[in-house]
Amino acid sequence: MITGWDWRGPEKGEGDWPASLDELAAGARRVELSRAELAGTDKWEPLLQGHRGEARAGFVPLAQLAQFRRGIATGANGFFLLNAQKVADLGIDPARCLPCVGRATAVRGLIWRGGGDGLLLNLSDPLMPAEAAYVAQGEAQGLPSRYILAHRQPWYGMEQRAVAPIWGAVFARGALRFIHNAAGWSNLTCFHGIYPFSDDPLLHQALVLCLNCDSVRAASRLHGRVYGGGLNKFEPNDLKGLMVPDLRLADRALLAEMAAHLALLDAAPEDEARRRKADELAEEVASRG
Repeated sequence: MITGWDWRGPEKGEGDWPASLDELAAGARRVELSRAELAGTDKWEPLLQGHRGEARAGFVPLAQLAQFRRGIATGANGFFLLNAQKVADLGIDPARCLPCVGRATAVRGLIWRGGGDGLLLNLSDPLMPAEAAYVAQGEAQGLPSRYILAHRQPWYGMEQRAVAPIWGAVFARGALRFIHNAAGWSNLTCFHGIYPFSDDPLLHQALVLCLNCDSVRAASRLHGRVYGGGLNKFEPNDLKGLMVPDLRLADRALLAEMAAHLALLDAAPEDEARRRKADELAEEVASRG
């Protein structure tokens, strides 16, 4: 057996580490784990916190409901992600661009309805004269020699991604944040794309509500990588094991109620009554399993 200690809690400040093994043993959660348990999991954090993968009735891994892809990697955000004024100044047809979010801080709340004027160049041959002139500017800056662009043919051709109905933030302090992409915008690598197997918009909204429930948010902390200052980073594969209510059990009326409540929660994400109601709706789905 291997003994581990989980040293955390609201009374312990950042960097407030035990001064001795005796203090650690007295103030931390003690967990005994077998070598087989540690060898059989990619992340030890859930085990150290006492979570041994007990399945809850009505809950399934998120991978049963959706697949995941990272956002678009441009290789040179400053060159490819422009605003409407810059596109106009260059004389490039806006139809050769995609509306796109490039920074997670641009998205407030839980529903993205559009806003701002982020435009992602989506060029293809043959280039129009204004496009060719801008590409020449990029070549003069040495962009084709950058790692990502050097492996792309042509270097100015954008990586292709289907629009993701749901976004999951890559970085978070605490729990992961999930967004319903109601506007149908593209996204860069600040978000991972979540693609539900169902094409039902109500299910998409209900899933976003569940993913932002307190119980699921708390569990999401166990699936990322923790950096200094409590910053969590999530990779697409980290999302697969999140346990969520199996929305395939929900009827249309319940999905519609959950979609409507997502809009209410989006308007006041920290409202305790609305958060409790979101948890109740998620539990109602799970209770049907």
